[in-house]
This record gives sequence, C-alpha cells and structure tokens, in this order.
Amino acid sequence: MSASADVESQSPAVRPRSRCLDTFLTVSVIALFLMFMVALSGALYFAKHIEDEINARTTRHIDGVTDSLVAPIRDTGNAYKMQNFAYLRASKSELKTGVMAWEPFAYGKGQTIGSLYSYEKNQNVLNINKSGSYFLYVQLNFSCTGRCPSGQFTVRFYNKHNSEELTCTVSLPTRSKETPHSQTCWHVVTFPENENHLMASSLIEGTLDNWKLEMNDSGFGMFLVDGLGALHHT
Repeated sequence: MSASADVESQSPAVRPRSRCLDTFLTVSVIALFLMFMVALSGALYFAKHIEDEINARTTRHIDGVTDSLVAPIRDTGNAYKMQNFAYLRASKSELKTGVMAWEPFAYGKGQTIGSLYSYEKNQNVLNINKSGSYFLYVQLNFSCTGRCPSGQFTVRFYNKHNSEELTCTVSLPTRSKETPHSQTCWHVVTFPENENHLMASSLIEGTLDNWKLEMNDSGFGMFLVDGLGALHHT
C-alpha cells in the first residue's frame, strides 16, 4: 500500500511536466513553420518583382540584329542587396537534349549576376560562392513556328555533387503557329558549403518540331534568402 501510494502521489507532478514539454515542442514547431513561411513569402515577392520587371522592360533593337533585356530590376537598394541576386537568360532557342546554355547580360554599369556568383560560359556553370539557402526559379517561354506536335521538355539543375536541386517538366500540347506556352518552376535549395555551382541539362520526350524557346523571356534566377544581409529592409 505504501509503494502504491508513493506512485500515485508522484503522478500529478509527472503529468503537468509532460504536458508542458508537449506544449513547448508544439509551439516550437509552429514557430519554425511560421519563420519558414515568412522567408518563403519574401522570396516569392522578389521572384514576382523580378519577373514583372523582365516582362515590362524587354526591348527590341530597330536594326533587328540583336535583342536585349534591359535591367531586370530597378534600383532596389533599399529593399534588396543586389550582390545576392543572379539571373541568366537562355542563349539558344533550339529544344534538344543536352547541357543548357545561358548567359548573363549587362544592365547599367554591371551585369545580372551579383558578387556572390560567377559564370563560366564555356562550361555553362554558375558558381555560388557562399553557403546558405537560396530561392531558385526557372521561367520557360515557348512559341510555335508552324504545326507543333505535343511532347515534354524537362530542365534539371544539378549541384557540384551531381545531385538534382530543381526539376521543371513542361508538357507542350499540340498547337498551331504563333501560340505561346509558358511555365515557371521554383524551389528553395540549400548549399551547406562554400564554392558550389549549378549546371542545367535538358531532355526532350516526343517530337518537338517547330517548338522553340523564347530566349529573351526564358531564364533562371536565384537569390540568397537566409544569413546576415540576405534581405535588407530600411
């Protein structure tokens, strides 16, 4: 009876302690989730802003020799640190299986890649110099130049360890001439070490005759979403 009484007398003290621990863990999980959603919302906002600027400021030279994309983003120094940002547009319109070719371009006195990055054009590799979590997105715009059969076009981004960071598969329907098609894919990726890189490859399934990639309106971008100085508001 004495041992039983001792156990019962201890039970009320154990249960409150257990409930407190459960409450603490629940609140911690909710707090982490909310922090992630805030960071993700900020990332989506900047991605949308960049996309709007690209679409709004595309210009065509009168001589028809080259097309250029003017500043994809205005002077947002008070809202975002430009060194954390990179954007490269597609440099080939042909849809085929192989390594994707991209290029940064000039705007103002600089280019569309910040100081956290460098691009090796001969290797089609974007180097990421700083570890952290990044918002990575790709925007693909297609046009039909004749009778276009259906098929799939997939772009995959790989890190330096050859692991996939983002896959974007576009199902292109049977279309007639001058009918566009577009798709945007995104993912938050984490590089735990400095000096990483991204390379993109493409894969076609089916016969995509007469489909082409609109170079000025297709590209990929990324920006740092964690760490000191990733997002800067004043």
